[in-house]
Amino acid sequence: MSQTEHEQSAQGRPRHEGPQQEAPQQERPANSSPAAAPLEFVALLAAGVADLALDQLRQSADLAQQVMRRSDLRELLTDGVVELRKRGELATRRAGVGNENYLETMARRAAERVAAEGRPCA
Repeated sequence: MSQTEHEQSAQGRPRHEGPQQEAPQQERPANSSPAAAPLEFVALLAAGVADLALDQLRQSADLAQQVMRRSDLRELLTDGVVELRKRGELATRRAGVGNENYLETMARRAAERVAAEGRPCA
């Protein structure tokens, strides 16, 4: 040990025996911050949701084009309207909105249909 090193150790100063090595830290890109990881996660989730929504929209558009090319579109729409009306009747009856008797309602509709056709009632 040299004279200067001995004097430094006697005075309570730490001796430097070589370059100090710091504990290795995780390397991050220079432009990222600790909050970047959650933001990136949210951005990726948002991009995934947007991609899924666009895919569903694309599939719906393809289906709509296929339906529009059908030759029996008018009958298909008529059947759909009739089916929706029947579903509406069932839903209101199930919810208790229509308090009328079902058989009376059907008999009245049948009588109206017969009268609209011009046939006499029996």
